[in-house]
Amino acid sequence: MLKTLGRSTAALLCVLTLASCNLGDADEKAADLCGTTSSSEEAVLLREVLETEGFTTKVRKSMGELVKKLERDLRSMRPEKQTYYHLTCTFQADTDTRLAQANFSFAWAPRTSPQQPWFTGDVSYDVNGARGVADYTKARLLVQCDMPGELAEQSQKAYLSADVYYSFMDFEPDTGQAATDRKMALAALMTRRVTEALGCENKPLEKPPVVKPLPTP
Repeated sequence: MLKTLGRSTAALLCVLTLASCNLGDADEKAADLCGTTSSSEEAVLLREVLETEGFTTKVRKSMGELVKKLERDLRSMRPEKQTYYHLTCTFQADTDTRLAQANFSFAWAPRTSPQQPWFTGDVSYDVNGARGVADYTKARLLVQCDMPGELAEQSQKAYLSADVYYSFMDFEPDTGQAATDRKMALAALMTRRVTEALGCENKPLEKPPVVKPLPTP
């Protein structure tokens, strides 16, 4: 639900609050990165963002594969260097008349880069304390994920970085504020699955996502 809280001279501040996505226990959700049901929050947002009645899903990496690669990358992460993005899920509009895709990838980014992420013409967001940006073709979210055990110290130096790329062909997608908010909310819901699977002890996205566009600097 989109609630307009007020308007300043800098930018419109609004809050998008989504209901909790309780589709099973945490272990079940964490085991399946790309799976959705027709009534899930993720599926509803995907249909709205891709502007389609239905979509197909292509799994690029399983949750187990992604977790292993992210843990490996975190161990070997060099100071000031972002790690390689791992493409995990592709969702495509199920139509013969036009093409729309959403591609989700995950990596680590150094916490010493507080101004990231930025896109040209982006909208900056606070999502339950995480830093995000989005425009009509992209969304990125930087999340503090405090890992347990041997990865604890290294994880304190990095953000989990979620990158979503959208492609639209043969039509002009909705570029309004509400559409951008939905892209940011979808990024948060998909990233929550990864934080659960990684076992982030601080549980950064445990609560339903509250998506707040921030004033332009």
